[in-house]
Amino acid sequence: MRKFALRIQLLALIAILTTFFPHNVSAADFTELPEPRWTITVPDHTSTTVLDRNYYFLGKKYFPIVADHNASRTGYMFQYYHPGGKNKPTYKMMAFDDTTGKQKWTRNSPYTYNVFDMDRSGNLYYVEQVKIEKKNFSKLVALDSNNKQRWSKTLAYRFNWYVLDDGRIATIDTIQDKSHLVLYSTEGKQLLNREYDGVIRHIQGNYVGSANYVGAATILDIYSISANKKITTAKYPQDYFSYIHADFDVLSGGTLLVPVLDAKTGIETLYGYSPDGKKKWSRIMPTPESDRKDRLFMSLGNHYLVQDKNTLTVYDTNNKLIATRTFVDLPDQYTLQLLGNQSIAFGGVVSKGSWFDFEKPSKAVIYVVDSRTLKTQNSLILEQARFAERNIRFLNANTFYLDMGTSLAKYELK
Repeated sequence: MRKFALRIQLLALIAILTTFFPHNVSAADFTELPEPRWTITVPDHTSTTVLDRNYYFLGKKYFPIVADHNASRTGYMFQYYHPGGKNKPTYKMMAFDDTTGKQKWTRNSPYTYNVFDMDRSGNLYYVEQVKIEKKNFSKLVALDSNNKQRWSKTLAYRFNWYVLDDGRIATIDTIQDKSHLVLYSTEGKQLLNREYDGVIRHIQGNYVGSANYVGAATILDIYSISANKKITTAKYPQDYFSYIHADFDVLSGGTLLVPVLDAKTGIETLYGYSPDGKKKWSRIMPTPESDRKDRLFMSLGNHYLVQDKNTLTVYDTNNKLIATRTFVDLPDQYTLQLLGNQSIAFGGVVSKGSWFDFEKPSKAVIYVVDSRTLKTQNSLILEQARFAERNIRFLNANTFYLDMGTSLAKYELK
């Protein structure tokens, strides 16, 4: 295994934090990347390519998904088998024991799209085609982490489906200007069966967002599921869709965050609404450069975060400042991962060659911080990294995975 030069720094305070409590953090120094806990090598002609699914329906999940289930930790990894020639590629899901890295099972998908998804509890979902009285239908199947079927639903032949961040399953059948939405619980119980005007683009908490395209504008209507009524409407430029953030976000206390982009000025304003649709506040958002996607906002419990290049700022539900921090030593590229314990991994890799050329070592800087105070929990600084920022995924402050396409390795910083 290649040795990577490594130094770990735990920082007590960098830049400005709007908290009055001291940040006591102990330091640990490493001179090289530790040996991986385990490494999984995929078969020949196979890669771990992640499917191109809608990020915002999925929620803030990064692969490999690792979850506790039945007193064991199971991880999931996509495998894309591409034999070449006239042979068709095959999508697979592999489950592995997170303690040992040993394979538990694999399952092939009958489709090359809308293949697999999973929730944070370690339950897996996939779709297969079935025929009933010579008619085609789709069957949504729920499995547990041991590959045992939990339940299944036979649905219309053509539909989109998503496992939401809170574990609910959404199926959406869109015909012309109408979207038929059915929501299921993790246990397969039907929670909602309703039709909305337009194309459903986002579902979160108690809200559904549906878009209609009128003239030179995209009109987003946001509905309350429980009240079954429209809460607010946002107007965007024609055919608007943001790859930086969702159409809206929801705080745990019920505050609705809606970003609205002005077609004439190019200025984006974030609005906060109470659960009944009353406007609470507004904030002008940073303006992204035309070739960058590094500004965003996201809910973090009952507060929210705004990213502007290498600066993170946290606000409460009433738009009051909680903390801000500028990471002065971050490289030019950076991404943000929300971890399951409400921590944030924030950082990136400066590539000295092409993003896929790992023979040229690059500098990687990753911080794991508390999502409310932005206090450092751990930091990883590699002078000789041979991976890109898309390859690293933190599980918590001390555990991360490197997905190199042909292998997956688990590392623990102690």
